[in-house]
Amino acid sequence: MNITKENCFIEKYIKLTSDLLNDELVQSMKKYRHHGDISTHYHSVYVSYNVLKACERLGAKNEREIVRAALLHDFYLYEWYTEKHDENHIFYHPKESVKNIEAHFGRLSDLQRNMILSHMFPTAKVMPRYLGSWILTLTDKRCATNDYLKLSARFGEVYNEIIRRAEG
Repeated sequence: MNITKENCFIEKYIKLTSDLLNDELVQSMKKYRHHGDISTHYHSVYVSYNVLKACERLGAKNEREIVRAALLHDFYLYEWYTEKHDENHIFYHPKESVKNIEAHFGRLSDLQRNMILSHMFPTAKVMPRYLGSWILTLTDKRCATNDYLKLSARFGEVYNEIIRRAEG
């Protein structure tokens, strides 16, 4: 990705998310593997950045609310490859993410809650009810596929620039 071409989106993304990006628990997502060797943090920034672009293309309302929920959609804070639960990770982690978000950041809106709980649809039991939920669900699937195929590495330059500017 070309930083110059992405500059407008990077600036907008940072304005919407910098407080979250600088949060200690959000930063801790860097230590958890998500898809192969991709960290949960990298994946979440990758997804939410692309959600912002989709919101722009589709004229979605509540862009800030949608992008912030997308950044936190995998805020489950455990190593899912090794830490097992009574329920399969696919079903468990959206609920755990909501629990962690609300404990750390406060109550989610109905839109944000539905976005996070439904992002694993159709494997999850919760159906996306809002445009933002569908944007996250479809973007997450595309980005996860890119993670496994090692194609998300192309986002690395933009990711590093986002982190650099958010910290600055």
